Amino acid sequence: MNRQQRILAAGLFVVAWGTNVSTPLILRYQDRLGLSDTGAVGIFTVYVGGILFSLLFAGRVSDRLGRKPLVLPFVSISAVASLVLIVGRNSLAWLFSGRFLLGLASGAVLSVGTAWLTELSSDPGGSKHGELAAKLTTLIYLGFGFGPLTSALYDRLAPAPLVVPYLIHVVASIVVLGGLVTLGETKSADPTVSLRPQLGVPSTHRRDFLTILAPSAVWVFGFPSVGFALFPLILRDAVGASNDVLVAGFTGTLTALAVLLSGRLTRRAGTARRALRYAMGVGILGYVLGSLAFVTDLWQLIPLAAICLGSASGSLLNAGLSLTERMADETNRGAMNATFYLCAYAGMAMPVLITLIAQASNLRVALGVVTATALIVVSYVSFTESRASAPGLVGESR
Repeated sequence: MNRQQRILAAGLFVVAWGTNVSTPLILRYQDRLGLSDTGAVGIFTVYVGGILFSLLFAGRVSDRLGRKPLVLPFVSISAVASLVLIVGRNSLAWLFSGRFLLGLASGAVLSVGTAWLTELSSDPGGSKHGELAAKLTTLIYLGFGFGPLTSALYDRLAPAPLVVPYLIHVVASIVVLGGLVTLGETKSADPTVSLRPQLGVPSTHRRDFLTILAPSAVWVFGFPSVGFALFPLILRDAVGASNDVLVAGFTGTLTALAVLLSGRLTRRAGTARRALRYAMGVGILGYVLGSLAFVTDLWQLIPLAAICLGSASGSLLNAGLSLTERMADETNRGAMNATFYLCAYAGMAMPVLITLIAQASNLRVALGVVTATALIVVSYVSFTESRASAPGLVGESR
């Protein structure tokens, strides 16, 4: 990376870090506000609303106005969100607002910033593009993993854990903003670009997308969101009050960093289609381990479950984007990627879904229902893909 790319990469890292500062502290908010499990995981899940809104509009706005006019304000919004979480530590509505703002900032900065970073290269479409993408993915997931561990450690060792970790993120955001201001623009403003979101799948590929990619995409975040937000919450009594936030932070970090191991799973699978099946199987194993930990109070199984859930997520994402790329062309690539990501981020609602099912029955039943659903999905996808008609899918050997 050149100097400008490194400055922008630091900005992406800080925004990714900020999204998960609050994740292990959800346990503190639950105690402070007397929240149910559904209310507690709702603090985590409302983030997805902001991300989805950004994914719908940020790319189009940046094509019209340029990259810099989007990235700089939304890095600032990431800092503002941390301030909102400080001010709102005694109010569920304020916590929801802060998490929503974090989603807005994350969706805008990580999507538009990725394009900007690529364009800052002297050879944006050259042979090193894949290497740059791999470095960027690593950096972003390191940011995701850095947030929960650092805030959990601070909670254990120092005072005011619902204030100071956020202030540190605010200061870091201000520092990187100073560097981002110096960067050059790579996309000239174009007032002719429509701001209407581009979604959808061409009719020639709709069957394969809806029967293979969409059902798999939901689990891209349907697996790790449970590792981040649900398992530490439902096992906090087994862990004990002195270590519950620390274990939650460690689990969140491990889930994020396990995504970096997913390349090995994808390579072992051989093809993107087979990787979908393998990843679904590993994610289901993570669900089983987490459910077993809950039933037996063996919370020590949670780190292993986190590794399974994180690596499954990364492999599903890589394989899904690979298949989407094979099904797309220059006229619909943006729309198909956006649709794939919308399906993926919808899976972040999984912790809330599980707790809602638990309200009608119990957590054991809810975990069993969702795990069985994942098994049905992988079975359905395996059966359906054998009859797929899209050239990108049929072109791969089984």
